[in-house]
Amino acid sequence: MTDTVDEIALISVSLELYAERHGDMAHRVYKRFFELNPEAAALMEYSDEFMRGRMSASMLELFLSDEHLEPGGYLTWELENHIKAYSATTAMYESLFQSMRDVLDNDLGADWRSEWQEAWASRIGRIMEHVKQF
Repeated sequence: MTDTVDEIALISVSLELYAERHGDMAHRVYKRFFELNPEAAALMEYSDEFMRGRMSASMLELFLSDEHLEPGGYLTWELENHIKAYSATTAMYESLFQSMRDVLDNDLGADWRSEWQEAWASRIGRIMEHVKQF
């Protein structure tokens, strides 16, 4: 998948279908995230539902806009702040992104489409290229 506009459109459609059927996915995403990465659960022990909701919204922005991936954009700030100040790891970011895709795939079941899987995999890969530079 080379066209990020198409990739973002496919991701958007998958998120819209999830929202129509299941509502807010943040709780399920964090549950899966903590299963994949128990260290993250310990690090985020004191975060509340509202903080996790804000973090989830910021994560969605990464998947739905290229502007956050530009030098000096939101992702750079996020990584500077959380890796250096809070000891977050690149593995935690990868687990977090994977948890979102896992929840979509699992909860949408037979309606989960291969082109969505490809779009999510491509987008996660692109974002992780930036993350792994830290």
